[in-house]
Amino acid sequence: MDWINIVFWVAGTLVAVLGPLILLHELGHFITAKLTGVRVEEFGFGFPPRMLELWHGMGYFDIGSTRIAIPRRFKGLPAQLLAGAHAEAAVQQQADGTYVLQKLVLLDEERDDTAPKIEKENGATCIRGEVTEVERGTIYSLNWLPMGAFVRMTGEESDFSDPHSLATKSKLQRILVIGAGAALNIIAALVLMVSVYLTGIPERWVVQIYGIAPGTAAEEAGLQPGDVILAIDAERLEEGPEHLQRIIQAVPEQTVQLTILRDGQEMTLAATPTPRECVEGDEICPAGTGFLGITMNLWPDRTSMRRMSFPEAVQATFDEVGRIVQALASLPSQLAQGTVTAEDVRPVSVVGAGQLLTFFLQQSIAWGMAFPVLRGAALISLALGMTNLLPIPALDGGRILFILIEAVRGRRISPEREAVIHFVGLVIMVSLMLLVIFYDIFNPIISWSVLNR
Repeated sequence: MDWINIVFWVAGTLVAVLGPLILLHELGHFITAKLTGVRVEEFGFGFPPRMLELWHGMGYFDIGSTRIAIPRRFKGLPAQLLAGAHAEAAVQQQADGTYVLQKLVLLDEERDDTAPKIEKENGATCIRGEVTEVERGTIYSLNWLPMGAFVRMTGEESDFSDPHSLATKSKLQRILVIGAGAALNIIAALVLMVSVYLTGIPERWVVQIYGIAPGTAAEEAGLQPGDVILAIDAERLEEGPEHLQRIIQAVPEQTVQLTILRDGQEMTLAATPTPRECVEGDEICPAGTGFLGITMNLWPDRTSMRRMSFPEAVQATFDEVGRIVQALASLPSQLAQGTVTAEDVRPVSVVGAGQLLTFFLQQSIAWGMAFPVLRGAALISLALGMTNLLPIPALDGGRILFILIEAVRGRRISPEREAVIHFVGLVIMVSLMLLVIFYDIFNPIISWSVLNR
């Protein structure tokens, strides 16, 4: 098995498909934070450590009542530039009357003259006095782990001293900022699912031959890997491998006519399935049933593509999402009844999601159709949004739960206590996720060999 090839596929899929879904999640937080007046200190593409600072958003600070704009690429802004400090700024006045910073010096109240002043000299303006407000502007950074993004906001939990911190905003504003990421993921899932139905999905499935067993009826008939079996004795396949298997098992030692597609050309080959030597009582392959000798893949029948109108696609999307939500709601009872196993509903790590998305992406490329990867991305985006809304500490849903408790109690839970609860929740979640990653590597949802294309 070519592990380099597999790692290339999975890593590429994580960056190209899962990464944008995580980026979209963080964009939800970023946009609503900006709209509600929460300071976004950094928006990072990828995850730290930081590779480089791409640009610095326009910031400003006030000396007294005079506002001074900080240019986007201004270097050397001191960390000590805070409200209450004293500074002297050399500025350039623009045509619209605004001031733009050129040079900044922080003053020592004991040694320097800190008396307020605004004076012009040689075309430049010098402004001195107490700093009353600071808005540094958002840092946009590129980070070393190229998947997704992150948003760092001021006062996410307990900073009540800054009017631009998240902690000082109203309950509704905090819920909007915290829940926007998951909401955008759910919206993206709906858009992707609508796209699935608009671009078209096949209503019938045929079979592509993946491998030929030596000395079997398939080899004698001249079948080759890559052939697509369309029909048997003029009966068109509709359900893929299961349909083909039922027909072949029913005709041992009977010659059948296989209609195949090879290199874009249809042809007919005669094959005589042999009685298979199986263990008596095998329900999947009873002894004596017909055996062709192929391994096969599901393959779409291109003549059965159905492209829906926009209203039909929207209705089909909501119907499918409804079925998914209903299935999730019934899982606890199904687990209790034993109709599904714990393995069937196992949690999936980023590795497992990468396996699934890689499989869907490979299907899309092989079939020349967008719907497998679109549907896979839609399901992952939906799962990402719904999971983040679970009322578990450290998740967005857990933070929203604390805000709702605050609304019921009429006062906030101690920020220190809330921070500890979220930290403990984060430690537990990271530990569980490491276990799930380990499980997904050594007991993959999809066999690693399947991804070795």
